[in-house]
Amino acid sequence: MSLSVQRLLILLLLLMPPALAQESGEPAAESASIDVPASQQEVSGQDNTQETSDQQSAEQAAAQAMADEARERVQQLLRESASRLESELAARSNELGHYDVALAELQSDLGRIYLELGEYALATEVLQQALQLVRINRGLYDPAQIQVLEQLVSSLRAQSDWDRVDDYQHLVFSLQSRVYQPDSPEFADAALAMGEWQVVATRARLTGRSGSFQSIERLSNLKDVYSSVLVHAEERGDVARQWEIRYSAALVDIEIARHYLSTDMNDMMIAASRYVTQTVCRTVSDGAGGYQRVCWQESVSNPDYYRQVNNQRRTQLERARMSLQSARRDMQALMDNNPEFVSQNAERTEAGMQNLTTVLEDLQRESRRATLGGAW
Repeated sequence: MSLSVQRLLILLLLLMPPALAQESGEPAAESASIDVPASQQEVSGQDNTQETSDQQSAEQAAAQAMADEARERVQQLLRESASRLESELAARSNELGHYDVALAELQSDLGRIYLELGEYALATEVLQQALQLVRINRGLYDPAQIQVLEQLVSSLRAQSDWDRVDDYQHLVFSLQSRVYQPDSPEFADAALAMGEWQVVATRARLTGRSGSFQSIERLSNLKDVYSSVLVHAEERGDVARQWEIRYSAALVDIEIARHYLSTDMNDMMIAASRYVTQTVCRTVSDGAGGYQRVCWQESVSNPDYYRQVNNQRRTQLERARMSLQSARRDMQALMDNNPEFVSQNAERTEAGMQNLTTVLEDLQRESRRATLGGAW
């Protein structure tokens, strides 16, 4: 080999990357590093992010598809159950007659399935038939009516048939008041359900004009019911119902405050007259180049009346604020003494206390302005 060739080989070995110099005893690194331009690295990162996003979307779509399939399967099973009950009901009707009380249980089960299927008109029809059978065969105050009536209320609420909801809600609570002992948990639950409806009904003006004496009186009577069931819940050591009763009573305080703000001035017990008569005199021309003084009587608004109206409204709001503040303080004390209950119901209790705090802040402002803010 010539000298020039040898020199060329030596030069090549010196310039050769370490990875290629592993033969013939030359020292070499285990791997060679390749510098990738930053732009290519960014594109690669975007590709990985897009791939991850696509994978998550695919997983969500698959989960949604499975949920839809499960929901459809449940609906299919409910339809099959409804079909079987319809057939059984028809057969038993032919066997026992149309007024046998044994049919009421089948009708109640069928009504429940119609409710789950969203067939509210069918549910209402069959549940009314069940209610009629129970009342004919067992009397007007039989406890078996309670479940049927509760299902009827649910069906009518889904149809927004508010007048009939009000009728049946009062009917079921009247029956529950006869059946359940006043110190029982069942009666407490019944009172809470009735109270929830009362608040909804007064807000929707189903129980009278907003701000009317009748509406406020109904809410005040509801608070008396809550006070009674709260005593029994405390005697039982029923923390969950104590919290629900106190919170429901606070919601009633809020609704009463709403009504105070919309109370018609004619409904307020104001001592001063709304209008007063005053003598008004003017000097006018007499038509002959002279002047004469003319006086007459006219009715004008009495500023004392409106001042008393504002004072009374402010006093009512302040009373509602103080009642609500007391309720919030009692609820906080209940939570402080029962940390286990709070940990098990953290979301519910936190949201409830935050709601009361917001309303209290609004009432603090509105006791001066006499209008409610957006949180209401």
